[in-house]
Amino acid sequence: MASIEFTSHPLEFKKPAKTSRDTLKNKPSFFLSIKDEKGQTGTGECSLIPGLSLESEEDALDALEKLTEHNFTSSASIPDSLPALKFAVETALIDQKREGPPSWIDGITINGLVWMDDASAMLNQVDVLIEKGYKTIKLKVGTLPFYEEVDLLKEIRLRCPAHSFTLRIDANGAFSKQTPDGLSALEKLKVLHQAGLNLHSIEQPIAPGLISEMAELCASSPVPIALDEELIQIRTAAERRKLLEKIRPAYLVLKPSLLGGFKSSESWISIAESLSIGWWATSALESNVGLAEIAEWTSELLKSRPQLKSMAQGLGTGSLYKNNIPSEMVISHGKLYSSAYNAELKWPQGVSNAIEHWFKHPHSSFTYKTSGSTGKPRDITHTRTSIIASAKSTLTYFNLTPGDRAVLALPIDFIAGHMMIVRAIVGGLALEIVEPTAKPVFTKQADFIALTPLQCYSLLPDFPPVKTVLLGGGVVSDDLKRKLPDGIDFYESYGMTETITHVAIRKLNRAGSTSPFEALPGVEFGISKDRTLCIDAPSRGVFGLVTDDVVELVDKKRFVWLGRKSSIINSGGIKVMPDVVEQKIYGIVKPLECAYLIKGEPDGSLGEKVTLQLDTNPLSKNQEHKLLEEISRLEDLEAHHEPKQISYGKIIKSNRGKIKRNAK
Repeated sequence: MASIEFTSHPLEFKKPAKTSRDTLKNKPSFFLSIKDEKGQTGTGECSLIPGLSLESEEDALDALEKLTEHNFTSSASIPDSLPALKFAVETALIDQKREGPPSWIDGITINGLVWMDDASAMLNQVDVLIEKGYKTIKLKVGTLPFYEEVDLLKEIRLRCPAHSFTLRIDANGAFSKQTPDGLSALEKLKVLHQAGLNLHSIEQPIAPGLISEMAELCASSPVPIALDEELIQIRTAAERRKLLEKIRPAYLVLKPSLLGGFKSSESWISIAESLSIGWWATSALESNVGLAEIAEWTSELLKSRPQLKSMAQGLGTGSLYKNNIPSEMVISHGKLYSSAYNAELKWPQGVSNAIEHWFKHPHSSFTYKTSGSTGKPRDITHTRTSIIASAKSTLTYFNLTPGDRAVLALPIDFIAGHMMIVRAIVGGLALEIVEPTAKPVFTKQADFIALTPLQCYSLLPDFPPVKTVLLGGGVVSDDLKRKLPDGIDFYESYGMTETITHVAIRKLNRAGSTSPFEALPGVEFGISKDRTLCIDAPSRGVFGLVTDDVVELVDKKRFVWLGRKSSIINSGGIKVMPDVVEQKIYGIVKPLECAYLIKGEPDGSLGEKVTLQLDTNPLSKNQEHKLLEEISRLEDLEAHHEPKQISYGKIIKSNRGKIKRNAK
C-alpha cells in the first residue's frame, strides 16, 4: 500500500520578479512524496503562480490534504481543474520508478531571462547574460512606455547582433491594454518589426481568451507570435485542436505544471506538430525539484527531434530563489546540464569540438568572445591566417619546437584556451589537456603552460614540473611575483582578443619585475596623442589598433604599462593610475579578504579624490585610519596617489577575475 505525504515550501525570490501582469516576491510551492509498499519513494512538486495557475493555494492545499487519505493514486485520478497537482503526482511517480535524480546526456540550450525593471537595470541584466554565454535572450516587456521599450530593444540588439543572438520578448498580454500611446497591438508589432529588431517571437501579446482577436493578430503580425497563457484553460484534445486551427500561432510555450503535466503537454505538441506549429518548453518558476523533471522530459523529447536541439528552452530559473532546493544542475554557456553531468566529460567535449572544427573547416574564420573587463562583452572574428600567425610568433618567442610538451589548462571557450590548441597543431607540440579548474592538475614534466594568476597562486608553493609559465588574463600582483619559485621561467603577457591573445611579453622575477613589455615577432608599437598604446601586427590583420592602455613607449618594440585611460583619476592635476595603486597596496589590503579597487570620488578642491572602495562590511573609523596610515607609509607610492578616504560597495568582476570598473 502506498503512503502519501506533503510539505509546504513557499519559494522566496531573491529579487521581485516583475512582469506586465504583476510582481512576484514569493510563490506557493508544495512537495508531494509517494512511498510504495516496497519503501520506494518519489517526490513531485506542486508549484503555483498566483493569478495564473488554475488552482488557488487554498484549492491546492485542500486537494493535497485529501490526497494523503488515499492509499494509491495516479495522475489520471487528479481533476483537470488541478493541473499543478496533476503535474506533482505525475512527476512523483516518475521519480519513484527512476533510479537516481533526473538526468540527461547532453546540455539543453536555454534562454537567459531579463525581468522587467528600469531600462538601465534591464541592460545590466542583458550584459550579465551575454557574459555568461547565453545566445538566446528573452525579455519581459509591457510596463515601460512602448517607445522607451523600442529604444531599449534597439540598444540590446546593438549589444546582441542578430547573427550571434536570438531575441524573444514576452508581453504577458500587455499589448491588449489601453496605453497612452494609443497604438493597437498590431500597430505595436509593426513598429517592432520596422525597428529592425529581428525578433524571434513575442509571447502572448494580448490577453488570453480573445480568440478571434488573437487569430487576426497571428495572421497579420510581422513578428511571430507564441501562445502561452492562452493554453492554460484548454483541457481536452478536441478543444486544443480547435484553438490551434483557429489561431494558427507560430509557436507554443509549454509549461507542464500549468497545463496538467507531461501527458497533457505532449498532447499539445502532437497537435501543434501536425499543424506545423513550433514549440518550446519552459518552467512555471518551479524549484529545482520540478525544474529538473521538466528538463529531463524535454531532453527525452529532443532526442527524437534533433532539428529542435538548437531551439532554446525556458529552463534557466533555478537561481531565482533565496531558499531553493539544493541541486547539482549546472548552467554553462547557455546550456543546462543535469546533476549527472560530469565536468570531466564536458571540457574534453569542448576541446574535441574545437579540434574537429579546425580540421573540418579549413577555410573558416573563428569568432571569440571578449571577457567584458574593459567594456561590454562582444564577439570578435579572426581569420585562420591571422590565428596561425599569432601561434607562430609565440612558438618562435619561446623557442618551442616539435615534440615539446605543452599543457592546456585554460577554458576552451575563450581565445587563450583555443590558441593553446592551435599552437600545438601548428608547432607539432605534445599537448597534455587537463581540466580547466582554479587549481589544474598536471604531473608530467612540461616545457610550456599558460595560466591565469589565480591558477598560478593555487599551485604554490609546490609548483608542478614545468620549464616556462606564461601568465595572462589578470593582473600579476607583486605578492605573486615574490612567491614565484626558482628554477622556472615566469612571463607576464600583454594582449587581448582583438590582437589574438598576447602581442608582448615580459619576464618576471621574485623581486617584482618592472621591465618593459617586449613585442613578439611581427609586432610593433606606437603611441597616440593620449599616450595610449597603438599596435601594428600585420600578419595578424591588426593595423593601428588604439588601446585604452596608457604606456611609456621605450621604442617600437618595448613599452612600460602604466594603467587604463578610462580609469585614470585626475586629482588636483595629478594623473593617478588605479591599476598601479591597487598593485602596490595589495599586501596591506589582503588581510581584509575582500575585493577592492581604487577610484575617484568628486571633490570640491581636487576635482577627484583618490578613494579606496572595499567590498565588505564597513570598518570602524579607527580601523579605517590605521589602514590609510599603513598605505601612506609605502615607500614606492607617491603621496598624491595615496587613497584619502574609504568607501564601501559591491565590486563586480568578470568570470576571469578582472574588475569591471563601470559595472553598477
